[in-house]
Amino acid sequence: MTAGPGANEYSYTITGQTAGTYAGVQVTDGTWNNKWPSDNHAVILYDPTGSATIHFYPGAPGDGWLPLANRVGYDDPGNFTSWGIAGDLDGWDGTQDLLPSIGNGVYSNSVVVATAQTFGFKFQSPAGNWSDIYFGSDFGNGQNNGSYTTTASPQTIPVVLDLPNGRYLIGALAPKPVTNSITFSVDMSAQIAAGNFNPGADKVFVSGSLNGWPGTGAGALVLTNYPPYNGGSNTNIYYGTNITIDLPGTTENYKFTCNDAAYSGNNGYEPVSNNRTFNLLNVNGSEVLPTVTFGNVNLSDYLNTPVNVTFTVNMTNATTYPANNTHAFNPNTDIVCINGAFESGGWSAWNPISLSQMTEVGDSEVYTYTASVPMNSLIKVDYKYGIIYSGTTNYDDEAAAYNDHFRYIRITGTGNYTMPMDTFGNQYSEPSFGQLASATVGPGNVSVSWLGRPGVQLQVNNSLNAGTWQSAVETDGTNWITGSYSSTNGFVSQTNYPASSQQFFRLIQAW
Repeated sequence: MTAGPGANEYSYTITGQTAGTYAGVQVTDGTWNNKWPSDNHAVILYDPTGSATIHFYPGAPGDGWLPLANRVGYDDPGNFTSWGIAGDLDGWDGTQDLLPSIGNGVYSNSVVVATAQTFGFKFQSPAGNWSDIYFGSDFGNGQNNGSYTTTASPQTIPVVLDLPNGRYLIGALAPKPVTNSITFSVDMSAQIAAGNFNPGADKVFVSGSLNGWPGTGAGALVLTNYPPYNGGSNTNIYYGTNITIDLPGTTENYKFTCNDAAYSGNNGYEPVSNNRTFNLLNVNGSEVLPTVTFGNVNLSDYLNTPVNVTFTVNMTNATTYPANNTHAFNPNTDIVCINGAFESGGWSAWNPISLSQMTEVGDSEVYTYTASVPMNSLIKVDYKYGIIYSGTTNYDDEAAAYNDHFRYIRITGTGNYTMPMDTFGNQYSEPSFGQLASATVGPGNVSVSWLGRPGVQLQVNNSLNAGTWQSAVETDGTNWITGSYSSTNGFVSQTNYPASSQQFFRLIQAW
């Protein structure tokens, strides 16, 4: 199983099965020493596409639902079957139906217990049939009965069954579902400028727990471009509204998706590491979520001109302490290579033919490579080094998969940029910008230095409590070239700023 889509959750989708049939599953730690449910399998129903997505929630959440820990659930977005509760309360005849009033695999109802008693019960599917799925104390098929004690005659008992989350409530005051109108909006300006989104042909969607994670397929929420959104001036904002029915305060996970070929390798999902989330209200109502940028990327995060970028790596560390733990680098026979998103067409295959080979500087065990990074490439460059040597086919050997170097192209005005020297095996990640510092250098002048980049500008004000911050637009990394390569984080911008009185400085990402 893989982590997600929610926090403290693992999931796996089974496909290619017969729609409408049942199957047993268990989640294990890989050794069968621990398995959930503990005895019998949780029985799932394959949806009309022959698929079922299994969810595992380890640990004890302490939210009052049962089972108390290590829950196993599965998606039922269309409420594909019927459910009931049977037990001592009705002579085990299975006549107490649970209704799919909330949707997305959540069923609820209230049952009336005639006399005060401690009664056992099980859930059934389909209602009244003991041949398919039935569980009580756990989601394991045929497990022990659940039990509940009533104190009045008669007494109404609320019941909620939440299949995707592998949990249920009985007897507690069951929360009533809320209906929320959720408005999503995303700014596609950067994607349009980079050529990753064609407004005339492409579409952008919302996909998440609210609609079963369909990606860009059927069921995804299609967003509409209706400029200017919400009275603003940005004409590249796409928005849409979804009616979401679920329990109060439920955390919904989602991402934006796009059907442009630029995102086909990620099934259309925007390249953000974590899901976006929102919480439903505790009452019926509407929520308008803040406008965000697709992939959390702004216009200034893309190059507006080609830049020749030089990479440098010190391999001395690899000769004594091989990062791959299998091969000590031999400068006399081995070849150093580099791979990354800066390559034409993106990352290359990890083979000797596709990889870019680096050149040693004399006999220093320092290697360099200069790549022409095209316009509309991200200024944040992720890349990785490798060693080509005989006896192996694994050239992605600097560090574990997806453990890369991340650095920024900080100035573009010269058309050339030199990354700081890397150490093989030290997967360094630079900050975006910052490290602002100032010092008096003489009467009427202040030395100001900062870690800049395209889109970042120095601002000045003579007060922290009044006045207007003025942008020194010329300090933007797209045209500022004064400074030095004196930092492990790349080029440090510097200027002597005239100051006849008290001055305050700050950095801002302006666009």
